Amino acid sequence: MKVAIRVDASREIGHGHVVRCLALADALSREGAEVVFMCQQLPGDAVEQIREAGFLCWLLSPVSSVEEDADQTASLLDHAPGWNWLVVDHYRLSVRWSRVLRARVGHILAIDDLANRLIDCDVLLDQNLHPDPTRRYAGLVAPTSLQLLGPDYALLRPEFQRAREALQPRDGQLQRVLVCFGGSDVSNATQIALLALLPAFPWLSFDVVVGAAYPHEVSLRQICATHANVQITVAAEDMVSRMVEADLFVGAGGSMTWERAAVGLPGITISIAENQRSLCRLLHDRSENMDLGPLEAFDPAALCEAVRHLASDAGAVREMGKSLGRHCDGRGAMRVAAVLCAQP
Repeated sequence: MKVAIRVDASREIGHGHVVRCLALADALSREGAEVVFMCQQLPGDAVEQIREAGFLCWLLSPVSSVEEDADQTASLLDHAPGWNWLVVDHYRLSVRWSRVLRARVGHILAIDDLANRLIDCDVLLDQNLHPDPTRRYAGLVAPTSLQLLGPDYALLRPEFQRAREALQPRDGQLQRVLVCFGGSDVSNATQIALLALLPAFPWLSFDVVVGAAYPHEVSLRQICATHANVQITVAAEDMVSRMVEADLFVGAGGSMTWERAAVGLPGITISIAENQRSLCRLLHDRSENMDLGPLEAFDPAALCEAVRHLASDAGAVREMGKSLGRHCDGRGAMRVAAVLCAQP
């Protein structure tokens, strides 16, 4: 089976789309599929990350229109015809794009969570929680499209499943805090959060992770240099073990939400993108997360108060982690791969 994945990463877009597509690619490869990525060359892209994971990555030149993107993608696919599946994880590529490419592939899987445009696909994947998931895509996808909805289908690497199976119960005591705002963090939420946290909590240990595309490393290290309780890692390859070892997460929403869920890591979220807000708020309303809203409205005092509250209530911390953990068992990528392999 041959699968092509169209996805982008950049400082502007972030790396979350590529991370989840890599998880799916890994699951498909384990089933014997041949997987190729197709990505634009953009500042802060993830091309090397994809290639280091063992996958071919064909390059598109930067494009200015959906039609231009479709033409370049079609040209790449034509080099090696016979594609069973085209996977697209891209908010900008809509039904006009898919219709250009449909004749070149057997089936199309669209990964989405916005539900804000027409989508031409055979299978739709939305791994997030929504109040009324079955109605969100009414009129946006064909009635015959199979919809894979919710975190049962969250695309996580296999090590999250293994870590979940070996996980020890959390005691709810706060000692180690994992701080991470994704692979690019152009808005520098990492530094903004640490400026509030470091002076207020000298007794906590802060494990700070930023991506290779993070543009503020020099100033971040300057701020942290006078604090012995903080460690900075760039492009960490062991996020699973870091999440297992942490007692609390402070960072962005997005795909990391389901990584945390798989290992039951409670968290405080600050949304750094529009598409993160509704999920973070929904989990907050269900007491499965503490959400402080978007970065634009960030209140340092509110963050410190949230940490103090959790530090004084181990029971609340334990229950938050357990509740979040019930959503995701880490097997989502395997489930999606099985669907694709059943319709070659």
